[in-house]
Amino acid sequence: MKHIQLLFFSLLLTLTTSAQQQNDLIIKNINVITMTNSEVLKKTSVLFSNGKIKAIADFSKLPKNKKTIILKGKGKFLMPGLAEMHSHLPVDSKIDTLLLENVAAGITRLRIMNTSTPLLALRSRLESSSATISPNLYYPYIVTRDLTYNAAQYDSLMISIKKNKFDFIKVFSIANEVVFDNLMQAANQHQVLVCGHYPAGIQIEKVLKSGYKSIEHLAGYNKISNTSELARTIELTKEKEVYNCPTLDWDIMSKNLQYPNEYKNRLVYDNAPKQYVNQWDTEYKADLLKQGIATVLLNQQKNQPIFEYKQKILKQLSNSNCLLLMGSDPSTFFQMNGFNLHQEMYNWSQAGIDNFSILKAATITPARFFNEEQLWGTIEVGKTADAIILEKNPLDDIKNITTVEMTIINGKAYLKKNLVKK
Repeated sequence: MKHIQLLFFSLLLTLTTSAQQQNDLIIKNINVITMTNSEVLKKTSVLFSNGKIKAIADFSKLPKNKKTIILKGKGKFLMPGLAEMHSHLPVDSKIDTLLLENVAAGITRLRIMNTSTPLLALRSRLESSSATISPNLYYPYIVTRDLTYNAAQYDSLMISIKKNKFDFIKVFSIANEVVFDNLMQAANQHQVLVCGHYPAGIQIEKVLKSGYKSIEHLAGYNKISNTSELARTIELTKEKEVYNCPTLDWDIMSKNLQYPNEYKNRLVYDNAPKQYVNQWDTEYKADLLKQGIATVLLNQQKNQPIFEYKQKILKQLSNSNCLLLMGSDPSTFFQMNGFNLHQEMYNWSQAGIDNFSILKAATITPARFFNEEQLWGTIEVGKTADAIILEKNPLDDIKNITTVEMTIINGKAYLKKNLVKK
């Protein structure tokens, strides 16, 4: 039986940025990072069919037909697609560009943590458009301090949230402890995930015991100065299976910790279009002048020790096998959507986290967060066909995550270079 066989680079040249073939796809003789453990399956082949991983075996044992597309992956690496667990959406007119950028960077799952765009309308638009290229999105219902609901009102809200199929509640801010109690009681009763900013004014022990699913920015922990108290808090974090999404890069860029020249070494320079870099450079220099260099230096001196303490907290959480999520919170200069997750991975490496743990925080652990670990997060037979192909092994050097060449979402393949051009 004759089948279609294409060299790797030949296919890279011919695939378009649009969602294309639903033919079976085999990636032949590639090194597979399954993320079930830190071992690499060398020179094996993977069959994607109908949006699923159908088989992982020697090429000769895989079923083929005349329409099967075969990608030669010699020397390349295949691993699960990445999950960006802290992203803000811009205005609706710019959302499609953000989605493209994320897919180009190897992001196949994205947790939306804030936006002014009506999310139900956005979801409807994306679901009705087969031409839109997007990661799989997780939609929040956002709670702010203005929402001072009683228990009955929150109970009704949970029913509405489930009816409208929001994936979780993101707490931006909370009015007071009574409102927090009402929120968590109703959410736990209706099995609705609650996560987000640390609820100010509430003891961290109570937050960890409440059912709160994940905490952003290491808030709460960074206020603990006593070593023993921090150790007890981390132990309780592990016991209650509370996730943390540190977003170190937010601290680095918002506090100008890479001034005056270190920002030029950021990984985003490997992928960002020239016009992006030029615009950031202009805006960054204007912002520095507006603040005043003396003020920038004083703030840097003040915030550097705070950041270093966050690095230590992250390292302790990791050493204690706490649940960690990779999120980069891109929102300012030199932070390109999607690709900023690569920078956040490097930030974790600089904090002393090993490469396998870093990759777990962007793959299987986010799947577990959404109670979907049986569906995605590893390269295993039966799971969703979400994967990335890289030139180099990120287990050897986390910077190799920047060598993404192709992103596969639900079995559809997209080329990074074409998406970046678009």
